[in-house]
Amino acid sequence: MNPREKILAASAAVVAVFFITYLAINRVFLMPAAQRFDRANELMEQIERARAEKAKEPSYRARLKELAGRAFGTDPLRVSEQIRARLTDLLATSGLNTEHLTLKPVVGARAPGIYREVGWLIQVRGQVPRIVDFLYLVTREPHLHRIDNLIITPVRGKDEVELQAKYGTLVLEPKVVQSLKTDTVEGTMTRTALSTPERRQYDVVASRAFFRPYVPAPNRESPPPRPSAPSWPQPPPSGQYRVVSLSSLGGSPEVVVRETRSGTLARYKPGEEWGGGRIALVDYRPLPDPENPEVLSTSRVVLRIDSEYYAVELGACLEQKYRLESDRLPPGLPALEPEGAGEPPSEDAETDPSGDGTEAASPAAAGAEPVSEE
Repeated sequence: MNPREKILAASAAVVAVFFITYLAINRVFLMPAAQRFDRANELMEQIERARAEKAKEPSYRARLKELAGRAFGTDPLRVSEQIRARLTDLLATSGLNTEHLTLKPVVGARAPGIYREVGWLIQVRGQVPRIVDFLYLVTREPHLHRIDNLIITPVRGKDEVELQAKYGTLVLEPKVVQSLKTDTVEGTMTRTALSTPERRQYDVVASRAFFRPYVPAPNRESPPPRPSAPSWPQPPPSGQYRVVSLSSLGGSPEVVVRETRSGTLARYKPGEEWGGGRIALVDYRPLPDPENPEVLSTSRVVLRIDSEYYAVELGACLEQKYRLESDRLPPGLPALEPEGAGEPPSEDAETDPSGDGTEAASPAAAGAEPVSEE
């Protein structure tokens, strides 16, 4: 073995010795120390939690004293009888009839050495206001209690409802109560408790009549509007109404107008008012379109507005209406009288001496100069 190999072998031996020594020290000293350190930390945390719980002991004792004072007692049989009597008093105070009253004792959960649950199943009938009174009195009951499985159903054929519920309380074990006193609260309630502002807040429950069948309100016809002077409606805004159909079924034409904003359709018949006038008729003659004479328009709706006839072509908007000249008037369309026609004659108008009912025009009206008599 040359010197170099001897140095390498010695170095390897030294490293192996150090490694084995570290393992031995870690197993014998370091690992137990780390375990003891972790255990010490856990114990410290437990001690801190115990101190925190110990600090809450006064509040726990005060709470236990309060619960013990609100408890009916420590004897389950005696407490059960007290609950039955208490429920009977509350039912009588609320005005409920005990004819259909059913009370059944029940037992609930139990924590050995701490408490047990006792109670009664209640089934009673009455009007909704009396049921609300009873539930309000139960909520104001100072004794330790809880209401479970509350069910209210209507009674068929009567203006009453049926109440089903479970009234339960906790009976503390004697070793938990020890020297504490039980049943120290005043539980007597009279009808005056139902006259408080707090109780009146629940009147809305009784006034709603939740179980009453829905009856729709009778239709009240509004009185007819007072007659007013006839007037033509104002034309709607420009481009808002478009004629989309001028169909005819069984010889009866129909005008269909679409409101461009909402897309709703309205249907009109000749003689009805629309577009600031009255629909005279629907013209089905193919005529040149007034805006594009090279295109034939198959139909149009004719409106009478004041003393003129206007037309709106199929597919056009109301703002595109145009006055009908004599050459485009449909045949059979009644002639319109000029404005002022049909007015009664003035009082000073002269009558025809022939007696045929025609009026004689005065010289001034005829344009002739008056002749003075000498």
